[in-house]
Amino acid sequence: MSLRTFTLKARDLTHALAALKRRCAAAESADYVRKVIADINGKGGVGKSSLAAAVAAAFAAIGKKVLLIELDPQGNNAEDLGFHGTPLNDNGQAQVDAILHGKSLIPTGEARPNLFVVPGGALVEQIVEELYVQRRLCSEAPELLVQNAWMGVYASVLEPLRDEYDLIILDIAPGYETLQLAGLAAADMSLIPAKSDPSSRKGLRAVASRFVLARLYNPVLVLLGVVLFGVNASASKVEEQIREHLEKDLGGAAPVFSQAIRHVEAAAVACRTRGKVPAELRDTQPDASLSPAVLKSIKALAMDYEALTYQILKAIVEANKGVIAK
Repeated sequence: MSLRTFTLKARDLTHALAALKRRCAAAESADYVRKVIADINGKGGVGKSSLAAAVAAAFAAIGKKVLLIELDPQGNNAEDLGFHGTPLNDNGQAQVDAILHGKSLIPTGEARPNLFVVPGGALVEQIVEELYVQRRLCSEAPELLVQNAWMGVYASVLEPLRDEYDLIILDIAPGYETLQLAGLAAADMSLIPAKSDPSSRKGLRAVASRFVLARLYNPVLVLLGVVLFGVNASASKVEEQIREHLEKDLGGAAPVFSQAIRHVEAAAVACRTRGKVPAELRDTQPDASLSPAVLKSIKALAMDYEALTYQILKAIVEANKGVIAK
């Protein structure tokens, strides 16, 4: 059965299959630089989009050229970074053009200096639907790699962009297995935001199993670690118990970052409604509509993200040495 039997609308899967083969070859290269991070969990509401926006903005602020791609029909990055309702927000059209119509993946612009965006939005649902169709069609192929060629579609469109950016962050939707597998197949590293509740831990375990599957076709992929969200800053004993549970869930495969992100709902809402990440809102002129208590919480939240960004940077450096920092 020919690979060209399996077509992704105007684009056949030859490019996707070739991209997966190159991912496998890259794992043998001592010179390969890991720079694509998948921000992913199997459950929503665990801080995924907030993490992606805050980390992307932080790296851009220190002079790194960053590309943030949202593989999510919700399109939360537009709200987090304040470009909802602007020409930057194409509702996912750039991804549809690249994945479904064989065009180059082109960012819609800069949401911040050095921070380029490929937004998510409702149009991403078209990609999800097509990936499910292609997975079903490819399953009829006799070769295992060809059966999973569809997983290489994002890897294929990202390849021409790698050299242009210091860091590429994929903010991947929680509810779509095919989208998560395609995102993981394109990534070099993964971050998993998680909360302590059973539902969040279940989502973490689901993503861990998809990570294992993706690594069969993308052995470059490493797990940087888990970012713990919704932690009460004063509950250190509870936090330690949560860490033990999460590390047990992961089978010791990756660390839980020591820097957690505390739960401050008012601060998080204030940031999203103003289209700024915590560090930006902290560093702007005081907003008269924000109470002193909320401003204090915003400062604390900004400090959490800054400390976490440093730990992520350290983990990226270690990942490029072939070692994951704990």
